[in-house]
Amino acid sequence: MKYSYEDALAYFQVPFAHPGGKQLTSELLINEPITTETTILDAGCGTGSTSYLLSDIYGARIEAIDKHAEMVQAARRKASLLAKPFHVSVGNVEKLSFSDQQFDLILSESVIVFTNVANTLKEFARVLKDKGRLYLIEMTKESSMTSEMEEEMKAFYQLEKLLSEKDWTKALDTAGFKKVEVLKASTIAEMIAEGVKMGDDSSHQHIKLLKEDLSQVLIDHYQLNLQLSNHLGYRVIRAMKT
Repeated sequence: MKYSYEDALAYFQVPFAHPGGKQLTSELLINEPITTETTILDAGCGTGSTSYLLSDIYGARIEAIDKHAEMVQAARRKASLLAKPFHVSVGNVEKLSFSDQQFDLILSESVIVFTNVANTLKEFARVLKDKGRLYLIEMTKESSMTSEMEEEMKAFYQLEKLLSEKDWTKALDTAGFKKVEVLKASTIAEMIAEGVKMGDDSSHQHIKLLKEDLSQVLIDHYQLNLQLSNHLGYRVIRAMKT
């Protein structure tokens, strides 16, 4: 059996796997007027670390979804530790089970690139309230990335396509989002130079020999990111539905 990058994250219960890790997540919504009545969708919640953090800080009404059953189980364990647990369910971001205009805010961290981007953004626009906000942290190809590098990335991460910053903003505009702002832009090389984490687990602390094949997936992930560090980056994007 060939394991995917997502399988490895699930097996090793990796928290905050996105670039910038917990620190970036903590800073991202600091200026948002979030209250206990704010409805938030954590789209592609992974182990539930972000939902736990937001629930703990704001006590907001959070729905957390992920398509990976092991991730959902881990997120539910985290939710059970809170006085006001967030709700966790298995879900596909390309076909959400929520009502139209249900959420004030959607947060998606290194998720959409692994899906059909157009379908996912269309669903986000559907379930987001008018004037609702969408926050994305997404893998992005830089202008120096060659077609060979891009094909290597697509093959390893099982991507339909890898987007540039311009591609992301165009996709958001097409889906009906306006006021698209790139809040942060960085290559992996710049992140490393600045001491920014590639995720909270770049130290390989979760790699265990008892699952060597899954361990190798994470090792290959880190090596590929380092190899392409000048040509691969990430963008933090905020967009509003109008």
